[in-house]
Order: sequence, then C-alpha cells, then structure tokens
Amino acid sequence: MSSTVAPVPSPSPDLRLAPVEIAPETFWVGKREPGAIFFANPYLRRFKGADTKTQRQTEFNLLIDPGSSSDFSTIHTKVTSLIGGMDRLSAMFINHQDPDVGSSASLISARYAPRAGILCTEDTWRLIVHQNLPRHRFIPTEKFAQGLSVPTGHKLLPVPSPFCHFRGAVMLYDLQTRVLFTGDLFGGLTDSNAKGLWADESDWSGIRAFHQIYMPVNAALVRAVAAIRKLTPAVEMIAPQHGRIIRGPLVQQFLERMERLQVGLDIMDEAQDRTHLQAWNAVVERVLVLARGYLGGSVDAKLAASKELADTAQYDGKRLVVGRMGKWTLEHVVDLLCHGEPPEIAGPIIVEATSAAAEYNLPTPHLDLEGAGAVSHVSLLDT
Repeated sequence: MSSTVAPVPSPSPDLRLAPVEIAPETFWVGKREPGAIFFANPYLRRFKGADTKTQRQTEFNLLIDPGSSSDFSTIHTKVTSLIGGMDRLSAMFINHQDPDVGSSASLISARYAPRAGILCTEDTWRLIVHQNLPRHRFIPTEKFAQGLSVPTGHKLLPVPSPFCHFRGAVMLYDLQTRVLFTGDLFGGLTDSNAKGLWADESDWSGIRAFHQIYMPVNAALVRAVAAIRKLTPAVEMIAPQHGRIIRGPLVQQFLERMERLQVGLDIMDEAQDRTHLQAWNAVVERVLVLARGYLGGSVDAKLAASKELADTAQYDGKRLVVGRMGKWTLEHVVDLLCHGEPPEIAGPIIVEATSAAAEYNLPTPHLDLEGAGAVSHVSLLDT
C-alpha cells in the first residue's frame, strides 16, 4: 500500500517587504498595512527575450497601475529589487484617471524613468496629462485594438471596459500568462484578517460592496464580462487594482455573479424609497407560494443551497424576508426555483414573478425566459 506525503507549504512572503510573483515574470509590487481593508495593487511585468529587430537579448519592463504617490516609496523599493532601478522601466499602463491608480506616474516620469511610455486611453489621458505628464510619451490604447507587441515579441491586448467605473477605463490582457489586469473591475474591500494575495469565496462580499458604490449601472458590467469571455486564450487569472487576486474556479464564478450584480442607478431608487422593498417582498412571497404548490418541500431546499441569498435576505428555513436589493433577490430566487425544472413548472413561476412586479409598478425583472422554456407563457402578458 503506497502513501503520499503532502508537500510542506512554503512560508507566506511578508507583503510589506517583498514583491510576489503571481505568474511567470509577473509581480505584485504593492503596499500593505496591517488591518487595512482597502489598498491598491500595482504590478510589474518583465518581458525578456530576443529583440524582434536586432535579435539581441533585451527586456521590456511594464509597470501596471503604478499607484498612489503616497505608496511610492514601497513600490520604488520593490520594483528596484526586481529590475535594478526604476530607470529600467520601459512603460507604464494606467487603467483610468483616479489618483490611487496612477498619481505616482508624474514623479516616476519626471525623475526616475524619463524614457518610459505612458499607455492609456485618450479619455484617461485628457485628465491625467494635467498631472504634468510629458505629452510626447503618451501611447493611446485605441491604436492597438488588435494587440500591442513589445520588442521581445510578446503581445498585450487592451480590452476596453467603458464606465467600469470611468468612461475611459481599459483592461490589459497578457496573452502569454493569461493574466487580465482589470483596474477597478473586480476590485474590492478586503477583510482586515485576510491573509495573502489570493482571493477566496469570502472576498465576494467586499467586491460586491465596492461595485455597488462605484459602478454606475449593471449594463456596463454585462458588457465588460462579455468582453472578458471573448478573450482567447481564456483568462486564468484576474488581477484587479484593489483587493485580492482571483484565480482558478473563482474566475468563472465571479464572472457569473458580476454580470448579474445590480449597482449604482439599478439600486438607487430602491435605497431611497422603502416602499419599493415592501413591494418586492410581496412579489417574492407570491412567487414562493406558487412554487410550493408545484415543488413542495424542494423549494426550501433550493433556497437553503444558495450561498448568495444571505447577502440580501434573511431565510429561516420557511420564510424569506428581503432586506435590500429586492429586484436582484427576486431574480435570484426565480433562478434557483426554476433550475432543472421542466417548462410546465418554470413557466408559471416566471409569469407570476413578472406579472406581480408589473402589478405593483416595479421594474421588470430580468429572467431567463428562453432557458426556462417559458416564452409562450410570457408572451401572453404582451397581448
């Protein structure tokens, strides 16, 4: 009988002092303070190889979202330890104009890396140029919609993410490592007791809270998620500008949640008028009463299996009380109830949800009509 011995885990690096290699030649070089819940994530990508023109060995060093000027001393130390000095930076990429993303760029450009290019969108540049950045070093991402080749032959792809949360926001995809640098998208608050750089299930609540405050509308998130899903090869790691880094199965799980997340204007009216929430509770109760007539006790089992329902509602095993985000909660409940059910069961549940919302003058919930096979039922509402 054979046995295997689990490898001894290597000690976690001290994030206050050490850069962390998150993918080949890709390093997190940010600042961490004990007990903090919100911080920025600058990254350094080192490209090494033969110059495509001269065939000589060369390197191209890219600093991604260089961070706040208040974090500069830490970033300077970590970058220098990796490439020998900030004067060896080839370029900086800036996702959008906020000071915590790139206010250190002017200092880096003026004193430490006088030849480094500045890669961002034209919308972002129109604002950050007022930080005394050199105009002749601006590289607009719009010129490289099909990808940007660095001297070593490696390729980077700018991926626009408009209104996430700024009009000019753009992500950057490293096709070699399959790491997507997303800026504010997928960034969030981090529990003060969280250890290390890697996100787990507990990070979603901080991501959700951050997006509901700063992202303008769900439609912007849907568009950005669709752009991410189109990338080839598929994304394996999401490196946001705040919070922790997402990898493994969480990439797809968080993508699915993000495209359903109600934010900004989606939830503003509801937050200001409690009668909206009362009405959504009435709709949810009607849906559950109908569903129990079809599904019996399995309704409670479906609700209890959800990990996300507790974010917006209280459920005691029998009664569900919506505390916030009524529209999203109804949509999530309907999705749970209809999952795996035939059209003759899913259809009436969806119709009840839609007609009840209309009856109470609520916005129409976004439901998977075709997936539930309920198009013929819902079409009756339009006659």
